[in-house]
Amino acid sequence: MVELQKDRITRGDFLSFGFIGAVMGAILTIPPAAFVLSPVIKTNVLGQSDVSQDWQMVGPIDDVPDGEPIVIEVDFPIDQIYGNNEVQEQFPDTQKSNEEFAVRSAIWLSWQDGQRPEELQGINGSLTQEQRQLAEENLNILSNICAHLGCPVRWVIVEGEGEFLCPCHGGIYDINGGYIGGPPPRGMFRYPVREVREDGNLYIRHEFDDEDGIPGLTTTRPHVV
Repeated sequence: MVELQKDRITRGDFLSFGFIGAVMGAILTIPPAAFVLSPVIKTNVLGQSDVSQDWQMVGPIDDVPDGEPIVIEVDFPIDQIYGNNEVQEQFPDTQKSNEEFAVRSAIWLSWQDGQRPEELQGINGSLTQEQRQLAEENLNILSNICAHLGCPVRWVIVEGEGEFLCPCHGGIYDINGGYIGGPPPRGMFRYPVREVREDGNLYIRHEFDDEDGIPGLTTTRPHVV
């Protein structure tokens, strides 16, 4: 009986084949993984967002009463990844939807401690630069989502005192969005980038304050859906 001769694979050959296989696997795996994880990378690593950073009008500051907040809905446009110019140039035959998408956000507006500054009482006509700056400094512009798990808060009157209450888990905040009680790790999220223009209209950008939660426990961020 004739024994067939077999080619022997050395240890070095085996390691070389393994290295080549690992490289090929990485080449085939990394691009689709990066594409799938792109939103996480953009948001958590690069600090980017698909939500437009353009100014969005909220409304006239004259509509904000003394003593209580008002809630206003604002639409922040979204630049979908499949609709941006770079993707369209790579795939010219792809039909681009004409549908416009936006993040609709409810925003609570109030004066600090519920009191409009005297210099802004009974405004008629355009605002001066000093009045605009005063309004920007004294307006509370708060997201309506609870800093705990993102439930929408409500303004309620308890024993003659108003407060923001989360109906899900009992988070409580004052009119300025400051923490009073319950499970939230911090006060309400604020829109720090604001601009009051000469005609008295308030504009904001889709940015939130970076105040940390409880040190060492959480650095919670807004839930934006």
